[in-house]
Order: sequence, then C-alpha cells, then structure tokens
Amino acid sequence: MTSPPHPASPPGHVDVLIVGAGISGIDAAYRVQSQCPDRSYAVLEARESLGGTWDLFRYPGVRADSDIYTLSFPFQPWTGENSMADGEEILDYLRRTVDRFGIDRHIHCSTKVVAANWSGETARWTVTVEQRGGEGGLRRSTVTCSFLCLCTGYYDYERGHDPQFAGP
Repeated sequence: MTSPPHPASPPGHVDVLIVGAGISGIDAAYRVQSQCPDRSYAVLEARESLGGTWDLFRYPGVRADSDIYTLSFPFQPWTGENSMADGEEILDYLRRTVDRFGIDRHIHCSTKVVAANWSGETARWTVTVEQRGGEGGLRRSTVTCSFLCLCTGYYDYERGHDPQFAGP
C-alpha cells in the first residue's frame, strides 16, 4: 500500500458508512464506489491497520482454512502461486487491493464505533466514534450517514472467547 489509511477524522456525513476494514469491508467499499459512484462513503476501522483477521493473527504458519480463490475478490482475482495462502500473503493482497482502487483514501484507522442511533425523522444514523490519537488520547466525535454497513466479523479483538466448562 503506497499511502497509509487516512489519519484524519472521518467526515461529518457520508451516504454510506462501513464499519470494518477487513475482507468484507473492503468488498463493500469497492461495491459502493463502483456501483454507486455518486454516493460518498467512509470505512471505519478500530484497529491501527486494515486487514481484520489477517492483520490480527500474525503467528507462524497462519493461513486460510479454505482456498484463497474462495476469499478473493472477483474484481481483483488472486494471482499468487499458492491456493492455500498464508496470512502475510493475504494481508499483502488486501493492501494492494485498497491501494489499486483508491479505497485506502476512505479508510479511517484507530476509529472505533461506540454507538449508533437511527432517527426516523431525519432518516439518518448518528454514529459515535472514538479515535485514538498520539500518546494514547481519545477524541470522541459523531458521523451521520444514510446507510450503515457493519462488516466487523465475529472476533472480539479486545477479549477473546473464554468458555467455562463445568467440572475439575
């Protein structure tokens, strides 16, 4: 990726607000800009970098549990040699994709959604976000949108699942 995800605060209003910059969020962003080019959008990512699962899990040997052709985008087909790609290859593929299609200019990392409220009167969502800045400070702001698209996946990045089993 030649340019880093957008560091500035997200815009005050966008037509479509996408939460999550992993595979689903990147795909949603591409669909908005290619199929609805007259609509504005932003992608919010709570983590410091895009990639979702593939940015989070960096342990040796991490790879997809299905072929990359199943996970890859139809608008940016996988051209790598390995059909069972490792995590770093997938993350690199995601970075190249957002760079190639200009999606990176719409991604706001270190921006966590903490609340979303719908107003029937204005037909808009008001989304409260916390953005981490330098030295760990938090800045809270709001973004409004007409359509809210949640692409957050199913991992709890702050607290992993810890099942409790009865017995010794």
